[in-house]
Amino acid sequence: MRGCALTVMNTIPLIFNEKKVSHTIIGGTVKKSIEEHIPLTVILLHRGGRYYRSAVFQNLENAGFTSIISVEMANEPYDIESLSARFPSVKFLLPLEKVTIGEMINTAVAEIESDYFFVVWNDMKITPASLPARVLQRQTASDLFCMAPVLSSQRMEALPVQMVPALKGNSFDIEPMLCYRDGCRTAYPFDFTGVYNRTRFISLGGFDHSIRNAYWQNIDLGFRAHLWGERIEIASGFRILYDSEIPKEDITPDSSYFSFYLKNLAPVLRAHEAFLPWSRFYTYATHSGRNILSSLRVFLQARKWISINRNRFVHDAATMTARWEPNL
Repeated sequence: MRGCALTVMNTIPLIFNEKKVSHTIIGGTVKKSIEEHIPLTVILLHRGGRYYRSAVFQNLENAGFTSIISVEMANEPYDIESLSARFPSVKFLLPLEKVTIGEMINTAVAEIESDYFFVVWNDMKITPASLPARVLQRQTASDLFCMAPVLSSQRMEALPVQMVPALKGNSFDIEPMLCYRDGCRTAYPFDFTGVYNRTRFISLGGFDHSIRNAYWQNIDLGFRAHLWGERIEIASGFRILYDSEIPKEDITPDSSYFSFYLKNLAPVLRAHEAFLPWSRFYTYATHSGRNILSSLRVFLQARKWISINRNRFVHDAATMTARWEPNL
């Protein structure tokens, strides 16, 4: 195809929020006193649907959350001005361009000052018991990167939210399992939902804007966290109920998967340094769907990114998955 040799993915970001999303901020002029021991900001994402917007914000405030940033959908004509007047402590973030879920979260994180943030969706039921104080206290005590909840369907059925990775040769898979033990590890927080340590999130670089598929974008950050020595755990006392159908994850092995592959599965760790072997190029080039020149450019971008971060890896994917205990 004419010009296809120039078609490559966006450059992998080297720092947090490297790509600035054009956006507008409305409201958030009134700051309520924070009674909790832990400063926490709710980042509310919207999936659309006919939800009573005022009820969602009222529910969060009734649950005790005093700092809320609502990331709006750019194509939804909501009456932000009236909502801002009714909820003056809520900060509304309006992207002025089409963005991924990860970019929404990155942009919101850049706007907050609290040490922790709680990513949640508008179709989830949040109550004062959803996030008990002891769960937050445990996270700060352990300095955990991310604490994910136990999620349930509308029918109160527990969902398999513990994601267990498996790697056999060039075959990669994620097996969803029910969480039977408090503090069990998960490869990533399902539906991006959880409480994150803001400092560690920024240190990890946040979500990669060059990965457009939400599923692989979420796994990319989760894997990077584990490969760099962080932990993502599920807290059995942290429970959230969906108020709508469970969102479907698009697990198609598209171009986003191959970006995830180069950054997370392909690197090898030797002498405490990670590198991307040239031997991985053939596997990538023959499966990526790109021509040879485009494949080489993308591969070199990933090789440069891994070289810059080579000392941050404490595992490679083969070692991490081999040692992974499903219930730990």
